Amino acid sequence: MSTLHPARTITVGPTGPHEWNAAAQAYTAALPHDPISGDELRKRNEEQRAWGHHAGVLVARQAGEVIGSASYFQDPGAFHPQRFTLELAVHPDHQGHGAGAALWQALDGQLRALNAESARILAREDHPVAPGFLARRGFTGDKRYFTSALRLDTFDPRPYEALEQRLKALGVHVRSLSELRAAGTPDLTGRLHGLMSEVRQDVPRAEPATPLARQVFEEAVLGDPGLLPGAYLVAEHGGAFIAQTALYHSEASPDLLTGLTGVTRPWRGRGVATLLKVAAARAGQALGAPLIRTDNASDNAPMLAVNDRLGFVRDPASVSHLVRFT
Repeated sequence: MSTLHPARTITVGPTGPHEWNAAAQAYTAALPHDPISGDELRKRNEEQRAWGHHAGVLVARQAGEVIGSASYFQDPGAFHPQRFTLELAVHPDHQGHGAGAALWQALDGQLRALNAESARILAREDHPVAPGFLARRGFTGDKRYFTSALRLDTFDPRPYEALEQRLKALGVHVRSLSELRAAGTPDLTGRLHGLMSEVRQDVPRAEPATPLARQVFEEAVLGDPGLLPGAYLVAEHGGAFIAQTALYHSEASPDLLTGLTGVTRPWRGRGVATLLKVAAARAGQALGAPLIRTDNASDNAPMLAVNDRLGFVRDPASVSHLVRFT
């Protein structure tokens, strides 16, 4: 498919074998708060297909150069066979010339061919173009999320030593995935999968949660090449796992990204999430990372309060935009 403009032609098609890095670079340049590398983009696409999900990555090209990308895939933790998650971005140097429109036209065709019911995409509410672009194509915004960042060069863990001592006196200890593996913890993968399955049930989300399959957990969480085993942290009490958090790195950014932070219901409101976040910040400092980034739904008041107290600074909100095809 081609879109004609004065003195330029934009074509859109599937990502070629040697275009993954360029597709990821265009996306990251447009959305630096959500970095992704070519290997990470390709891995996600291959995993989705291996799980039997519909997924694909399209690129916009001009004069042989990749100037934008669009992805469609399905959320394994909120799975519905006709509902999709989308990403679409054009490199800042090429915005405003029709690449976004061409990508959306191709993406819309792909989704309708798959008999899609609906799709969601995130967009920063302060973006000069994205909200209007989506509204003109039938999207409506509903759920809001905050991305926030903690500067590790100024973070001071000392104010939390009393909390650490109090929880230690109650028998709560923090173990890393590296330590748990070195100790030969029995059925470690099964226990970690069980913990994540339990704590994620109450996480606010735009679509209803569905069970996270063991295969997905092993491949997408434990098998993520960006997972930092020394910063995948579990709070333990009396031999039971009661909470978790995790840090990841991306080839596309020096910052660290936060995975799911969650606490089992009996232990909520007792400082365990803060304990884990402080331990993660220490791990990030030891790695020499500049920032830890995280994101939370705007109605996840308890976790937002924890992050605010620790010194995370919020970016403008991102809005989940929904489009329906039927």
